[in-house]
Amino acid sequence: MEEPAASAPEASRLARDSAVVGAATVASRLLGFARDVLIARLLGGGPAADAFLAALRLPNLVRRVLGEGGLNAPFVPLYLAIKVDKGEKAARRFAGEAAGQLGLLLLVLVTLGELFAPWLVLGLAGGFADEPETLALAASYTRLMLPFLLLTTLAALLAALLNAERRFAVAALAPALMNAILLGVLLVLHVMGAAPEAGARWLALCVSLTGLAHLAMILASLRGPGLPRPSLRWSPEMTRLIRTGGATLLAASAAQLVLLVATQIASSESGAVAALYYADRVFQLPLGFVGVAMGTVVLSDMALAATRGGPDAMLGQSLALGLALALPAATALVALAEPIVSALFEYGRFDAGDRERTAAALAAFGCGLPFAVVAKVFGQVYFARSRPRLPLISGGLAVFVALVAGFLLPGGRNAAQMAALAAALAFAVQALMLGIALLRDGIWRPSPGNLRPIASSLAASALMLVVLVLLLRLLAEPLMPEQPASHRIGALGLLCLAGLASYCAAGWALGAFGALPLRKRRA
Repeated sequence: MEEPAASAPEASRLARDSAVVGAATVASRLLGFARDVLIARLLGGGPAADAFLAALRLPNLVRRVLGEGGLNAPFVPLYLAIKVDKGEKAARRFAGEAAGQLGLLLLVLVTLGELFAPWLVLGLAGGFADEPETLALAASYTRLMLPFLLLTTLAALLAALLNAERRFAVAALAPALMNAILLGVLLVLHVMGAAPEAGARWLALCVSLTGLAHLAMILASLRGPGLPRPSLRWSPEMTRLIRTGGATLLAASAAQLVLLVATQIASSESGAVAALYYADRVFQLPLGFVGVAMGTVVLSDMALAATRGGPDAMLGQSLALGLALALPAATALVALAEPIVSALFEYGRFDAGDRERTAAALAAFGCGLPFAVVAKVFGQVYFARSRPRLPLISGGLAVFVALVAGFLLPGGRNAAQMAALAAALAFAVQALMLGIALLRDGIWRPSPGNLRPIASSLAASALMLVVLVLLLRLLAEPLMPEQPASHRIGALGLLCLAGLASYCAAGWALGAFGALPLRKRRA
């Protein structure tokens, strides 16, 4: 049975809004890359880097979950349903109640985190139990970063309100502002010649300041009548939010929980946590680009459609769009892992051993990228229908698979790579379970119109891989680690442009983009 196509104006708007959100995400990720290059130069891969980057896992977990639609999933469908049924005033009152209750809960949690920071660190990186010095550093950095959780979570809730009203740009640009602040601080620390431990301490403090900047930016966008008044009043709508919201948020957090498990696995080897972090930062560029679009634009459209009878009509189109971006990105991450890591990070205290560990982890992450995107797309259908049970079960299974894989895979010198492989396997299991459930429940029936562009994207990615392998041989010399940074970055840029051009040309010839909402079609 052919899946109904979205109307031309809706398809065009979906692509346009996704492009706006994606462009803002890319800007944030590029600033994040520059930030992480400077972190690698300042901290290297030693104990201070391990401690700081382990402590940074919790803020990164919160930022990624919330930035990729974690709070959108429980809040947006309920907010829009209240707006349709009871009017805008009731919906705004509900938003104020949610902000007040969430702020109180976060204040309690942050206070407990400050008191029990060492145990919190061990929950993130249990291997530090045998390294008391690194554990003490990580606990002190964690205490400095914890206020970020309160500030940015409140900002994310208010950003979900903007997304519900289809005002995507400000919420999407906020992470770029946060990365720009940290980048400026890092430049100052480099000029001052700060030691790793002291530099990490200043960075940890500035992480919390970025949370304050995030909240201020969202509040400015909502100023006037658009700003909901915080309230501790408990309404039936809040009961509905709590009933489904906790499960929905936990389900939306599954990918980041898998990465936390990967950090635990990597913490068994010195330097592996830092290697995994740097690899994850590169991995998050394509995952974030697609994930943010799926968690904001697509979710909002599906939630609106759910009030009219069901969001599944756009599932196939969203899946084709996500894989058209994820498949070539995954191919590039696997084929170009060494040049990417060398060009981005191999400076200062970041040496050849760090490069090898990070590149191996990056290639392993690349294998899991398409599965992570598929799981993200499939999960939106259930979130839009306020049915988080299955995404929650599949996310829990993914975390369990990562734990078991981490236990069974050999560690040692390859701990970072094994941790990334465990995460990739977990993403594959999660996507498979959600896909089977969608087929079983009759929510989605794959059609030739949606499967054809996916097959074409696979073929185009294979052709791109051939081009990259051939060019790697020709550009082997300028990509060598001993070459100047300008040579390595230039050669890497040439590889990326050639890969992109070959994929686009092959994809266009094979019809990979024929069913995607790339342009307005005639009726």
